[in-house]
Amino acid sequence: MTAPDERRAQIDVLLARYGRHAPAEAAHMRTLIEAERTTADQYRRQAGGQQAAVRRLQRRLDAAEQAIVEAEQRANAAEQSSPGRDEPCTTP
Repeated sequence: MTAPDERRAQIDVLLARYGRHAPAEAAHMRTLIEAERTTADQYRRQAGGQQAAVRRLQRRLDAAEQAIVEAEQRANAAEQSSPGRDEPCTTP
């Protein structure tokens, strides 16, 4: 069980105990807590989706940077393998 699940279970136990002494107030409190849980779960899912999107973008960025490095290496190799490229072109 995760820490949030354990906390939720503890809250449920406390609400049950409170409900034996003040049922109406416990029911109202349970309604409020459930609304907060729903909102928290929604935000947690959204944050997870945003983190996944950031990871995808980071992988794309890494791949693009690697492609740039490889292209620069090919360009440097091509320049080194073809001597005289710095000489002006004399053909019309």
